[in-house]
Amino acid sequence: MKELSDGNYRELIQHGITMVDFYAPWCMPCMRMENHVEDFSSKNPDINVYKYNVDKGIDIWNKIREEFNIRSIPFVVIYQNGEVVASDVGYKNSESLQKMLDNIN
Repeated sequence: MKELSDGNYRELIQHGITMVDFYAPWCMPCMRMENHVEDFSSKNPDINVYKYNVDKGIDIWNKIREEFNIRSIPFVVIYQNGEVVASDVGYKNSESLQKMLDNIN
């Protein structure tokens, strides 16, 4: 699983379908969700899947928080060619992540 940062975020979400998992290492639901994100990624090799540590990347996280009025994590966003096509807050298992993806097609 690849990490995104403020420096490469905009560039990496521009092409194809990209899912970003906003998390923090101190967040227990985020840590429980990690294996599900990895499972989702392995079952969808055509999808770019990234993790974004909200403690390390302040600029993008602040913009995302404001744009979506987010008050908690984990938070998942799915982009298609740089445009938001799905988002949801809270713990997700791999099946829930797959449903989010399936609903955009």
